[in-house]
Amino acid sequence: MKILNFGSLNIDNVYTVEEFVRPGETVTAQSRTVFAGGKGLNQSLAAARAGADVIHAGAVGSDGGFLIDLLEQSGVDVSRLLETDTPTGHTVIEVDAEGENRILVWGGANRELTHSYLEKIFSYGEEGDIVLLQNETNLTETIIRRAHGLGFRVVFNPSPFPAHPELLSLEDVDVFIVNEAEATQLTGAPEGTAPATLLEHLHTKFPSADLVVTAGELGSIALLSGTQYAQEAFPVTVIDTTGAGDTFCGYFLAAACARRSPQMALSEASAAAALAVSRAGAAPSIPQVDEVRTFLKKRMFLQQIE
Repeated sequence: MKILNFGSLNIDNVYTVEEFVRPGETVTAQSRTVFAGGKGLNQSLAAARAGADVIHAGAVGSDGGFLIDLLEQSGVDVSRLLETDTPTGHTVIEVDAEGENRILVWGGANRELTHSYLEKIFSYGEEGDIVLLQNETNLTETIIRRAHGLGFRVVFNPSPFPAHPELLSLEDVDVFIVNEAEATQLTGAPEGTAPATLLEHLHTKFPSADLVVTAGELGSIALLSGTQYAQEAFPVTVIDTTGAGDTFCGYFLAAACARRSPQMALSEASAAAALAVSRAGAAPSIPQVDEVRTFLKKRMFLQQIE
C-alpha cells in the first residue's frame, strides 16, 4: 500500500514574536527564518520518514527547488511533481513566546493543479492505496470524488478549513484526521466541546468514516472500524507547534500502511508529534522513525519503573 499525497508545497517565512500582532499594531520580530513547508510537504516528509511509500503530487515554481530536494532526500517520490511559471506558495507564520502559531497562506503554484494532471497521478496508484489531501491546493472536490470512484482510500485533513464544506463530497471520505477546531467546524458543535463528544458528533455525521481527533495536550481519540481508541499526549517542552498535526498525520498513515495496530499507530503518531513540537520549524522538526521508536521505548521504560 502506498500514499498518493495531493499536497501543498510552501516556502515558510517564520517570525518569532513575544505576542501575536493585533489589528492596527506594528511590532518588531525577534527573528526571521525561512523553512520548507506546506501541509502537503510536511505530511509527505513525515510519512516517508516513518517508512511509507509516498508519491507527492503537487506544484512548485522555479523558486521551489530546495523543497523538491528535501522531499527526495527523505525518500519521497518527486518524479511526478508539476513545475509551473507561477511562484511557489508561501506562508507568513508568527510564533509567540508560548510556542503557538498564526499562519497566513498564499497559494501560488499550489493552485495550478489540472484535471489531466490528476488523472496522470491516479494512474500510478492501485485500488486500496491511500489518497491523502488537505485543503491548500485547488480541485479538492474533484480529487475526493474521483479517488473514491477509482477505489482509493480517501484520507482528508481539512486544513485550512474549507470555506464551503457543503460543496465537497465529504460522504466519499474514508478517513478524517482533524484537530479540535476542525472537528468543531465540521459538526457545528459549540467551542470547547470535549474531544470524545466531538468524536460522537463526527460519527453521527459521517457514520461510515474512520475518525481521528487530535487535541494537543489532551492527546488524541479515534474511532476506527467501529472501535474507539485513545492516546495520551507525551509531555515535552513546547518550542513550536507548527507542523505537529502534519507530523501526526504522516506517521499515523505510515503505521496504517505497515498494518500496525490502531493503538500503535496512535502511539507512534503522538510520539512523533511530541518530538516535533519540541523543535523549531515545520519540516525541520519532523523526526526520523528511529528517533520516534527510541523515544517510545524510553517512555515505556520510565512508566515501568515509576
